[in-house]
Parts: sequence; C-alpha cells; structure tokens
Amino acid sequence: MATTAGELSRLAGVSSAAISYRIRTGSIRAERQADGSYQVDDDEVARVLASYGRKPERPMPPAYFGHPFWEPGDGW
Repeated sequence: MATTAGELSRLAGVSSAAISYRIRTGSIRAERQADGSYQVDDDEVARVLASYGRKPERPMPPAYFGHPFWEPGDGW
C-alpha cells in the first residue's frame, strides 16, 4: 500500500514542504502520479519515519466500525 506525500508529512510530524523538498532532491523515493501527486511505498515510508525518529503506524479506523450495532450496508 502506498502513502501520499501529505500523509507521510503528517505521520512524520513535519511540514508537507519539507517532504516535497526531500522528494524533489531525491532523498525520498516517490512515484509521481498522473494528477501530480506523489506516492511513497511502505518500505520508503518506514525509512523516512525512522530518520525522523517516528514509528510507522497507521491511523485507527473510525470508531463506528467497531460499534456493536453497526452492520455493513447500514449506509453510514
């Protein structure tokens, strides 16, 4: 699963400009998409987060997915 440059900046706790600069200079490997955004693969995300002293953690899903009354297809 790939991560966007914006998500990477949030996970790393730095500005998106810092991540964009590192992508442009080649210190972060990223693939440019047709819409102009960048996708960073998981191995590179882990390497970048380690360089900032962070752990590669994904955000938790919304709370209602674990709610006992929620069923798939309820239209939430």
